[in-house]
Amino acid sequence: MNRADPVAGRTATGALLTLALPIIGVNVGMMLMGTVDTIMVGRVSPESLAAVALGNVVFFALSIFGVGVLLAVDPIISQAVGARNDLGVALGAQRGLIIAAVLSVPIGAALFAAGPALRLFQQPEGVVPLAAVYCAILVPGVLPFFAFNVGRQTLQAMHRVSPVLWAIGVANLLNIALNRLLIFGGLGIPAMGVAGSAWATTISRIITL
Repeated sequence: MNRADPVAGRTATGALLTLALPIIGVNVGMMLMGTVDTIMVGRVSPESLAAVALGNVVFFALSIFGVGVLLAVDPIISQAVGARNDLGVALGAQRGLIIAAVLSVPIGAALFAAGPALRLFQQPEGVVPLAAVYCAILVPGVLPFFAFNVGRQTLQAMHRVSPVLWAIGVANLLNIALNRLLIFGGLGIPAMGVAGSAWATTISRIITL
C-alpha cells in the first residue's frame, strides 16, 4: 500500500499557506476600509455612524455583483500563466479591465440613486441624506476598486501576491490618516464628517492602483 510522503505533504501545505495567507490579508484589507470609516465617524454623531454603516452595506451589496462577474477572469489568466503565454495573460487582464469599466457605469449610477432607494426601503429619514452623500462620493472609487480586483487576480495567478498585500496595506494606512483629517478637520481643511470619510476611502481606493 502506498503511503503519502509526509515531507512532500508539509512542503505542499507550506506552499499553499504562503499563497493563501496574503490573499486572506488582501481580502480583509479590502473590507477594512469601510469598517474604519464606520468606527471613526461614530465619534461625530449616531446618525453619522448609521449613515456610513448603511452606505457600506449598499456599496458592498452592489459591488459584490461586479466582483463575482470579474471572477470569470481568474481561470483565463491562470490558464495563460500555466501555458506560459504572456500575451494571453496580458489579454486576460485587458479584458478584465474593460469589463471593470463597463460594470462601473451601472453600479456608479445605482450608488447615485441610493437616496430614493433607501427611502423606498423605509430607512430612517435622519440617516438617508447622509448615507446618500456617502454613497455618491464613493462613485469615483468604483472603477479603481474593480481594477484593483483585476490586478489582484492577475498577480495571484502569477503567484505574486506580496505587491497586492503591500498596496492594500498602504491604502488602509492612508485611509486612517485621511479619515482623521477629513472627518474632524485640520491643516486648514474644515471638518467634513460623513463626506470626509467617503472621500478618504475613495482616495485610498484610487491609490491602490
